[in-house]
Amino acid sequence: MDLSAFYFDILKDRLYTFAPKSKARRAAQTALWVIGETLVRLLAPVLSFTCDEVWQHLPAVPNRPESVHLDKFWNRLQVAGKLFSVAEWQKSDNEWNKLHEVRSVVLKSLEEARNNKQIGGNLEAQVKLIDSDSIYPVLEKHKDDLRYLFIVSQVALEPGISGNGTGNLAVEVSKAVGKKCERCWNYSPHVGEDAKYPTVCERCAPVLRQLEAGDASSPSNS
Repeated sequence: MDLSAFYFDILKDRLYTFAPKSKARRAAQTALWVIGETLVRLLAPVLSFTCDEVWQHLPAVPNRPESVHLDKFWNRLQVAGKLFSVAEWQKSDNEWNKLHEVRSVVLKSLEEARNNKQIGGNLEAQVKLIDSDSIYPVLEKHKDDLRYLFIVSQVALEPGISGNGTGNLAVEVSKAVGKKCERCWNYSPHVGEDAKYPTVCERCAPVLRQLEAGDASSPSNS
């Protein structure tokens, strides 16, 4: 459930719109590969034939056994890439639990906005969060990624009255500013600023330029 309704849902924009060799897209692909390699081993004792079939379609790895049933479960180091302390795991877990809670509140507000015909789809929305001190530091830390977390075009963040949990979180939904990018469907006030690609946003124009130049092998952040 968390993979399909949360992680994969958020990841689609990056996989579909970023340059093929961008660092962000490659990081997402690596995470998906690790998830696949881990799950196929964990599920092999239960879904023996299915996992063995999946095993044959995973990317080639040196010294890979012919069958998943001849390999071992991955350890923490193989899954995470490095060992984290208990405190680091707990801090990360707490942050993402808070972000997950906020996302649930925002999605409910977006649904109400759609039902009221205020927006047609989530990408037509701009979300303003007026947030309590208990959550604000976490949202401030991840502010550049909130639009992707909520799958909206724009997010504004404003500190509010102190409180516990998400009890004092206020969510305001309005129409996104700007025009719709025909490539990623996000709304941006910068659509039309690039003379060569007048129908796309500031994220997509550099990607199109990179692809057209045949320079897709150059890593970038978008």
